[in-house]
Order: sequence, then C-alpha cells, then structure tokens
Amino acid sequence: MKNKMTLRIAIIAGLIITMQSNFVRCFGKDKSDATTARQQNTGRDASSGPLDIANEQYKQGLNYAKYGLYEQAIEMYTKSIAKNPDNPDAYKNLGAAYAQSEKYDEAIGAFQKFLERIPEHSEVLYQLGSAYFDKGDFKSASETFEKTIKIKPDNRPAYSLLGIAYTKTGKYDEAVRVLQKRVELDPNFAIVHSNLGIAYSMKGMEKEALEEYRKAVEIDPGHENGLYNIGILYEKMGNVDEAVKYFNKTVEVNSSNSDAQYRLGKNYIKKKQYDEAINAFQIAVMSNPRNVEIYREIGDAYNAKGMATEAKGYFALYEKQSKKK
Repeated sequence: MKNKMTLRIAIIAGLIITMQSNFVRCFGKDKSDATTARQQNTGRDASSGPLDIANEQYKQGLNYAKYGLYEQAIEMYTKSIAKNPDNPDAYKNLGAAYAQSEKYDEAIGAFQKFLERIPEHSEVLYQLGSAYFDKGDFKSASETFEKTIKIKPDNRPAYSLLGIAYTKTGKYDEAVRVLQKRVELDPNFAIVHSNLGIAYSMKGMEKEALEEYRKAVEIDPGHENGLYNIGILYEKMGNVDEAVKYFNKTVEVNSSNSDAQYRLGKNYIKKKQYDEAINAFQIAVMSNPRNVEIYREIGDAYNAKGMATEAKGYFALYEKQSKKK
C-alpha cells in the first residue's frame, strides 16, 4: 500500500508543475499533512440488536484500518452503515479508507454523506478537499479548502494545499496570498517558503521567488526542492555556473532526483564538460527510463567528444525507445 501522505506531500516530498517555459518546479507538502488522523473515532454505544451489530462491525473496521487493511475496513464500514445509516463517524472513516485505497470518487461520496449530517466539520472538510486534490479536481479542492479555513483559520495544511490548488488552476495572485499566510503561521518552516517561491515564480516575480527559495535553504540546507528550484532560476537567467552548483547540491541530497541530474547534464553540456554531462545523464535515465530524450542527449555528448560509434548507439536507442511511447 502506498503511503498516501508521501504521495500527496513533494508537499511534502512533491507535486511537480510544468511551467510554460518548460522548467519543472516541485511543490512540497507540509509535514503536518502526514499527521491528519484517518481513523481515530470510536463507535457509539447502542442498545438494540441491529445497532449492536452495526457498532461491532464499525469497530472491526477501525481495527482493520489501524493495520492498513483498508479493503476489509471498507467492507466492515459498509456493513455497519447498512444497519445504522445514522452513524456519521462510519462515513468519515469509510471515506478515509477509500482515500487510502486511492478510490477518490468513493471517498468523496462518503465524506459528503458525513457532511450532510455535520456540515461544518473542519477535519472532514479538509479530508474531502484532500480527496478532490488527489483526484486532480483542483477547483473543487480549492472551494472545499476555502470552507475549511473559514471554519478553522489556523488549519495549516489546508492553506498549503489551497495555495497549490490555486496555482494548478492559474490563480497565482490567490496562491501568493494564501501561501504568504501559510508562511506567517510557520515562518521557520522551509517547505512553506519553497512553495511560496514557486507561486512567485509562476507570477513572473523571479526576485521574490529566489528570496523565498534562499530562505528555505537557510532554514534547511538540505532542502531538496529549494536547492533544485534555485538551480532552475539560475538556469533560466543564463547563469550556468550557479545552476550547476545548485543542481549538484540537489543531487548530493538525493542522487536519484532524475530531473536534477538531467538539468545538471544539460548545463554541463553548455560548459563543454562532456564526461560530467554523460555521467549525469546516465544517472538520470537509470532513475527515470521513461525520459527517452536523455538517450539523445547522451548521443549528443558523445558526438561532441568525437566518439561517433558510442553516439550512434545512443541515437539508435533513442529512436527505438521513442517508437514505444
């Protein structure tokens, strides 16, 4: 079972946004996202037979979810709801189990059933927004996170995901406003500065973006997204030496960062350091073999070194892999 929080975090190991300039910047997720409770409610006592059975099935669902057995949990919650459709906690935990199983439509439906009974519940609104977010419905996610924050103005993860959702729908001014608020809530949290930097960059405010990335790296010198995004900015500015410096720092933190290795290779080509470029490209393609463009880049580097035979082999590999796409 994939860890849902890791998948969704970037934020907080990362969401990747492709810019119009074809540069890639990575959002990160708040670590506080990972602390969202998925199954912490207890069942309610019931005196009649059917309600007793429903309560026991609900408790069984909680136990299954506790150990990551979400399919079994879903089955128990569903049976419990069939016998007692008035237990809102069953809908909440059913939604959480569906979300953990990446069944987002079903999760959304379960959370909505809960909210029909308790409309202004900030935790479930947040989980509903997260399900929309993970599904890729960023408009609905934005609307739901807005409601969440209105009810609970200090919900930090909601600010982060709302800011990212705004960028996904092109609302960059709103993204900056929300992510600035997120920074105010936690000024010493590296990832929130990095995310604000991305929003600034998407607005074309490169100076402000660089300042936020630098703040992120000052707080956490090993902050991968901040280092990578600084490299992207320097590459865009044409400062090859600084771009190489920060892409190298990125891969020192995570050598399997394919995007950083790829961009490092391209900048080494600009510096005519072909051996270093080939090494970076080869690491990049091992980490992400689906990026077939890397084979062509390696061929170009071998050509530049005067090694036509090696270049021909990589160009042939590029042609072969391209046809498979």
